[in-house]
Amino acid sequence: MQMLNVIAGLAWDPQMRGFMAVLTGVVVLIGSVWILLSTNSGTRLGTLITLSAFFGWMTILGIVWWMYGIGYKGDPPTWQQVEIVASVDQGDLDLAALDKANVLRSEALPSAYDLVIDSDNAVAIAEFGPVTRESLPPGDLVGMSDSEIDLIVEQTQAAHEATTLSELGAIAPELIDEDADAFGGWRLLTTAESGEEQTSAGAFLTESSDFDFGSTGDFRILNAYTVGGKEGLPDDPNRWDRIYTQFKSAITITHPTRYGIIQVQRVTPESLVTIPGEAPPRAMADTSQPIISVVMVRDLGNLRVLPALVAIGSGLMFLALVYMLHERDKEAMRRRAEFETETT
Repeated sequence: MQMLNVIAGLAWDPQMRGFMAVLTGVVVLIGSVWILLSTNSGTRLGTLITLSAFFGWMTILGIVWWMYGIGYKGDPPTWQQVEIVASVDQGDLDLAALDKANVLRSEALPSAYDLVIDSDNAVAIAEFGPVTRESLPPGDLVGMSDSEIDLIVEQTQAAHEATTLSELGAIAPELIDEDADAFGGWRLLTTAESGEEQTSAGAFLTESSDFDFGSTGDFRILNAYTVGGKEGLPDDPNRWDRIYTQFKSAITITHPTRYGIIQVQRVTPESLVTIPGEAPPRAMADTSQPIISVVMVRDLGNLRVLPALVAIGSGLMFLALVYMLHERDKEAMRRRAEFETETT
């Protein structure tokens, strides 16, 4: 019974299971090769050959880990909080301690809805343009009264007027490019491009003692910006653009510091109320609440440092063991030549 408890404990503990799996692999795989070589070539030579093969294999494996950032790897790149700035003015970052953030004049930008209605972009107008009864899908209005239809038009219009620049940039980037100079060198990220930044900023806000956000549903993501880092692909890149960008990134040893800003605003109380049996209401930012800007810096981590050390260390051990085998063969050849000379 006691042995069964021990086996059950080994099966449950992930670390112990991993240790036992590695130990079994070493004993069965490497051990069997070592026994075979030792019985045919002697213990010392068999050990040298086995260790040389092992470290040669570890060198190749380490290089693969190093290239792709997999296997025995370090910490991946993450976003780290620099500061959190709250302002009653739209996107005002004059109070930010980071100098690069001070030049971002997002408060001078027009609203995304104004850009839509002032343009002739059919896609943007269809997605975020003015809402009327005629613009709503007829199938969604079947069986509704006039008051219910008016309420849907009002709610949809309010949602369109609350469209953010990041949302607009996802479907009509050409409208954003016209006001790119107002970003002060920062690049506006679309909602699809800023997923990791949004997740990190949400974690910083919910964990901060300066705010009482219980979850990420208590605020709405407005706009996302980034600056610095290595240059990416141009708009509509071709194959040569991709090759050139990849080559340039590979030969650029230093990594320019990259910053990111996520702007959020507390949602209205109505957005937090969910009626049973109905879809949750769309989150609407409360314009009376301050806009909160989460300023972050990109920490590149050490994802490839550990596999690089494994590859380099294993390569040095492999060269040292192969050199020992080479010197041993030279000594054996010298003694064989002396013996042949003496016998003749």
